[in-house]
Formats: sequence, structure tokens, C-alpha cells
Amino acid sequence: MDEQDTTAALFEGDTGDMSAPARLAAIALKRDRYISGSVYDTAMDNLDQVTRSLNNDMLELVVNERYRIMYATPVPDAGQNPRSLKTRVSLRREEAALLAFLRIRVLEYENLHMPADEWLVSFEEIRAALATGAGYLASRNDEEGVIKLIGATVSSMTTYGYLERSADDETMLRITELVPVVLDRTLAQTWLDGKDETGGTDDGLVATNGTSNAADADTDADVPEEGE
Repeated sequence: MDEQDTTAALFEGDTGDMSAPARLAAIALKRDRYISGSVYDTAMDNLDQVTRSLNNDMLELVVNERYRIMYATPVPDAGQNPRSLKTRVSLRREEAALLAFLRIRVLEYENLHMPADEWLVSFEEIRAALATGAGYLASRNDEEGVIKLIGATVSSMTTYGYLERSADDETMLRITELVPVVLDRTLAQTWLDGKDETGGTDDGLVATNGTSNAADADTDADVPEEGE
């Protein structure tokens, strides 16, 4: 075993050639929705190794330097390629409508030069955006059912990594930097306007850049679970 292999070995019989920090970043990208902060920095410091590890699992690395976000996305299906470690997921239309609302809200915050940790939105604001005026759910008459659906939608978007619950106020949520990374403002406005350009399927699903663990998904439309 040469010196490089000895340095990289982390356990008895380890034949891997990645450093411990590079492995940490690659594992996080395969397990989580996205990485940011210090893990993002670690990935940048070991970019070649991390990218190679992802490619070995049929994943491509997406880097957004403006928002300091990285995520891994499945490579496009081609011929007899092995199935990727992650699979693409789809948003239901109410989830897509909420994502569009969140993207426009981020734009408003950015115009005010607000830092990302102050991108806050309340459940009541979300309810008003989806269930009143021209909101996607405004035409429904079952108010109780709408509230339950919005609650479930918020929960899903938290699971997907687009929202974070506030530790201080259960009615408030923080919009994460993942929102502007996966959805540009033009498409967000199109979705909010209700134009049918969301790529939805007959069962109300809308394609997005989100990913889920393949082990937890039978189809591309499955809701992703948190990685182990």
C-alpha cells in the first residue's frame, strides 16, 4: 500500500482513496436534500474527489456559489445506465404553487437586502397566498379541508428542505436558500399566474429538481424521506 493509500485509509482493509473530509461531504450530498455552510466549504475544498464519488453513483453535482448551496441530482436516463442512488421527485400542484410563492417572497427580501436567516413567512401568509384571491386553492369551498391540505403541504415542503420551522414561534417558518436555487423568478411568476407550464402529470404532479433516496422511492413521484 503506497503512502497516499495509507493516508486515505480510515479503517482496516479500506481501499478507498478519498480523504475523510471529502467522504463526509460526499455522504452528505448523497443523504441530504442539499448542503450549505461548513459542509459546502468542505466540498469546495475537495471538489474533484466529491464530484468523482457522486459520478460513481450516477449523480451530478449542482453548485450555486451565490447562495453557497450544493445538491446532487440524478444523471439523465440513458440506455442501460445503472439506476442512480437518488431519483427525481415531483411536486404536487399545491406544492408547486407554494414553492412559487416562496420564490417571489425571497425576491422581495433580496430587494430589501435582507439576509437569508431573516427570510421568514408565517403559516397565515401561506394560507392567504394559496386559498384567497387568485390562489391555487381559492376555488375550493371546504375551508377545513383546505387548511388541512395547506398544513400537509407546508410539512412536505419542510421535508423537502424548502422551509425550516422556527424554534421560537411555531407559526413562523424560514425560507431556505434552496428555493431560489431550484426555481428562477420567471418560472415562479408563471406558476403563480396559474399558467399550465409546470410540467404536471394527470395525477397533479409537477416536476422539480428535488431528489429522494432511491431506496425509499418506487416511482419518480414518491415523496422523499430523510436519508439514514
